[in-house]
Amino acid sequence: MFRVARKIVYDADVVSDIVQEVFIYFFDKVNRGEEVRYPKSWLYRATYNKCIDYWREKKRFEYIDLIEANGIEDDKDDYSAEKVALHEALNRLRPDERFLVVLYSEGLSYKEMAEVTEIKFSSIGKTLSRILKKIEIELKSQCDELYN
Repeated sequence: MFRVARKIVYDADVVSDIVQEVFIYFFDKVNRGEEVRYPKSWLYRATYNKCIDYWREKKRFEYIDLIEANGIEDDKDDYSAEKVALHEALNRLRPDERFLVVLYSEGLSYKEMAEVTEIKFSSIGKTLSRILKKIEIELKSQCDELYN
């Protein structure tokens, strides 16, 4: 959950708080006797929702703010132009698209991704393919700008 949240929020302290809040909410829910049918999916979804709530609260969807939160500006030697271009491409995605890419990068199966995102199982592959194509197009345009 920490890795998933870290890929969405970038700030380790905020991510720790988000994960802690999700676990507290989960344990409260279980202690009240509420059934959580698919705990793994529920935890991923709750983590995603908390991350989106964080960004809504901060109103920080622009890449400049994300760079400052991530510390890229302070440590430019650790980040290649390609890595920054990838961050830009990912940050230009809608939050739900970015979340699907994060789940894919975490190695979740299509079935698990469908449970977490509430997208039909039969649509996961095509949706993911479209998102990855968007990233590819964005990276190509950014690389053209970088190297031409």
